[in-house]
Amino acid sequence: MPTPTYDLLASNVLTSSASSVTFSSIPATYRDLIVVCTTLRSAAGSSYTVLRFNNDTGNNYSYVSMDGNGSTTASTAGSADSYIPPSAQYANTNDTTWGVQVFQVMDYSATDKHKTVISRGNNAALTASATAGRWANTAAINRVDAVLLSGSFAAGSSFYLYGIVS
Repeated sequence: MPTPTYDLLASNVLTSSASSVTFSSIPATYRDLIVVCTTLRSAAGSSYTVLRFNNDTGNNYSYVSMDGNGSTTASTAGSADSYIPPSAQYANTNDTTWGVQVFQVMDYSATDKHKTVISRGNNAALTASATAGRWANTAAINRVDAVLLSGSFAAGSSFYLYGIVS
């Protein structure tokens, strides 16, 4: 079996605040996609970084997640949501550390199955988490939006899209 490699398809380091970052015109030539959101901080307050596919804001997403902070743990699940969430807050103006979230989208270009996502994230000041999600759609993904549910990402927040070559 060949060793998978990651090809950087696009990147965006914010120079000013933005409520979302869009990667579009994604080629259908890779096995999986990796979305890395790093140095995440919100411009005001705290919020969650979520993904949406192909500009779909309908209730077509479901998930199960778990998180912990060293002394407590929690798990949540949801269906009929309008995004793939992390299970913990990763963008906060009050943190001295920056949040990191990594989403792996499996078989993103397949048209015979729903899309599945595994995400992992942490913010040393808050928690670490893992989420498994599903987008109930068989369309090939050609657009990914990283969205802050409330407010805006602060300047310096960084977003990277990789294609996994098998």
